[in-house]
Amino acid sequence: MSQNEMTSPNALDQLEAAQLGKHEATIEQGLNTFYAVGNALLAIRDERLYRRDFATFEDYCRERWGMVASRARQLIGAAGVMLNLEGVTDVTLSNEAQARVLASLSPEIQQLVWQYAVRTAPVIDGKPVITAPHIKSAAYTVTLLKQKGWQGEIHDGQQLLLIDSEFHELMPKIEEPLASAMEASILQFGRPIVPLLVWGNVLLDGHYRYFICMKHGLPFETRSDTCDSRQAAVMSILRAQLIRKNATQDQMVVAGIQYEEYKNAMSQHHH
Repeated sequence: MSQNEMTSPNALDQLEAAQLGKHEATIEQGLNTFYAVGNALLAIRDERLYRRDFATFEDYCRERWGMVASRARQLIGAAGVMLNLEGVTDVTLSNEAQARVLASLSPEIQQLVWQYAVRTAPVIDGKPVITAPHIKSAAYTVTLLKQKGWQGEIHDGQQLLLIDSEFHELMPKIEEPLASAMEASILQFGRPIVPLLVWGNVLLDGHYRYFICMKHGLPFETRSDTCDSRQAAVMSILRAQLIRKNATQDQMVVAGIQYEEYKNAMSQHHH
């Protein structure tokens, strides 16, 4: 090593050079796991180990690995998610797509959403099958529940349901004083009198009752609807609204129009 290299502010000492070599070997293998690659990139960035040959971390990623900086940030973020979820459940992340869904959430919400996703995932051969869309649905559900006063406590044996964003948008808004009256009634009886309508573990009807039960840690009963498609599930939701006792005239008219539209669409599809 020349005198200039030794005195250069960007030179790496022996330990740093060894660390850089180790991290780069991890990235080069690439197929190790997104976690290992993300952690290696994080260390190279934070310890500025790229400085010997490159002015910036962005230059290093582009020239050394043909990787745009945003992709490097994705991998670093995914590794951070994996680290944050260590020990939260017995199930760990298995791919980067799962981590990417969680990366934009706060560390606390990441852990809660992951628990919710694990508990509501379909089980095949004794293992929960947790896809990125399933995590997205769990995140949507957790966000709504938190907005409605849920404290984020999940107990062993507790029944959890998923809220589908499209299905939820179809639900009529429950205004005061009806909302307070419903909550008071459920608290008085200790559970909703009417079972919640579900498709698998996806909520079709009874969203507000579910919010109240989760907020106060109350049990509830469910009634399954054997829908064979999403369109059939939507029809079931709209049918429930048409016979709802507390629906306003306007809400019933809207539900009736939507019901006929979906009915016609399904009829055309089958033809």
